[in-house]
Amino acid sequence: MERKTNLMAFGLMMMLLILSATTARADLCQDALKSLMPCFAFLTGFSPPPPNAGCCQGAQDVLNKATTSADRKALCVCFKNVIGQGGILPDRAEQLPELCNVKTPVPIRSDVDCDKL
Repeated sequence: MERKTNLMAFGLMMMLLILSATTARADLCQDALKSLMPCFAFLTGFSPPPPNAGCCQGAQDVLNKATTSADRKALCVCFKNVIGQGGILPDRAEQLPELCNVKTPVPIRSDVDCDKL
């Protein structure tokens, strides 16, 4: 029951973030969050490392969408907002690219300066 409640809270949080996105690339953020939904259990600590194959495929899909500097900045802001909302374990988010063997041009950390990307 607690897991279902957490999943619903996570979904609501994602919807609020998507709806409140003010960047010109809100669609990119929305697509990235959808691609990373299979990572929910890993990112929230419900499942131990490594992340599942669907999660890693989602991370690769996000990487493939970050083709321009503007895209990378938009994804950076998106990730910072999601991590800052709580529920996501920052250390798990930071480990995701390495565990999935994905080289991401966008650090998944809450302390990164997105304007420097």
